[in-house]
Amino acid sequence: MQPLSAIIFFSVLFVAALIGTRLLISLLTRRSVIDVPNERSSHDVPKPRGGGIAVIAVMLTGWIGWLVLAGNIDGTAFAIAGLTLILAALSFIDDLRNLPARLRLIVQALCVAAGLWFTVPGNGLTDGLLPLWLELPVAGFAWLWFVNLFNFMDGIDGITGVETVSIGGGVFGLVMLGGVSAALEVPALAMVAAISGFLVWNWQPSRIFIGDVASIPLGFLIGWMLLETAGSMSGLTGWAAAVLLPAYYLFDATFTLAKRLIRRENVFEAHRQHFYQQATQRGFSHAGACLLIAVLNAFLILLTLFAATDYPIPAVIAGYAAVIGLCLMFRRGRIKAQVAA
Repeated sequence: MQPLSAIIFFSVLFVAALIGTRLLISLLTRRSVIDVPNERSSHDVPKPRGGGIAVIAVMLTGWIGWLVLAGNIDGTAFAIAGLTLILAALSFIDDLRNLPARLRLIVQALCVAAGLWFTVPGNGLTDGLLPLWLELPVAGFAWLWFVNLFNFMDGIDGITGVETVSIGGGVFGLVMLGGVSAALEVPALAMVAAISGFLVWNWQPSRIFIGDVASIPLGFLIGWMLLETAGSMSGLTGWAAAVLLPAYYLFDATFTLAKRLIRRENVFEAHRQHFYQQATQRGFSHAGACLLIAVLNAFLILLTLFAATDYPIPAVIAGYAAVIGLCLMFRRGRIKAQVAA
């Protein structure tokens, strides 16, 4: 994609998501698709949820529309987009009716299995480091976990938008540097453009929430991008990139889940134990916490683009040290964010 084409493509999708989300605020409010706060919420005002409808619609239309207009009939792209749409539809029903967790998990697992079928090359994703019979279930479990952790982490204004822009921007940067498959260029740019339009309305104080309709399929799509990144770069470089770009989400969600399992808590029950949630309980505004996560993510992107290629293990160590540092800052609440609540 030429620079001018990329700018036009991004701008069109950004405006479409911006307008689409604004229309959804009115429509979902009239339809009473409202998120009502409870004692575990990080919000205290009822707001419409489901803004992700615009994100998914704009993102998938832009991605597939570009491929069709360019005459690039990519079977994998169409399959992944279709699976993403299936998860979006299921998740929107869950937003409305609270479907059983088992049903949601089964459908997610089936989509991940189908995604692996289209994604994993004949020689696997690890260049023989792991046998294929072991690699597939490990990759499938990691992908399924990422789908759900992306949903778990959607708890304050702006955080899903910030993380999606960061990971998508990092993947797009890798494509521009020639490090990963060019097939990721259009979906990464489409995703960043669509979520950016939504983020205008979701930034503190938010007017609308994204809902499972987007957090689940976004987790699925980003999981695919990270696996593609890992598989298309040589040696440990790809895997370093795949664990660095989403490092904050991976660490916060996985650490919190492990802690709750050790305490024998119900992991399917809503809670306020994530580090970013602790931050908002200790003096940070939603916007302040998100801005600090954005700064951390910028550092992770720089490590991915310019350090992981030659020094993958030191880059990962440095990245996760920074993540842990921010999490400790959130838990201690020593710095008060200066962004108005």
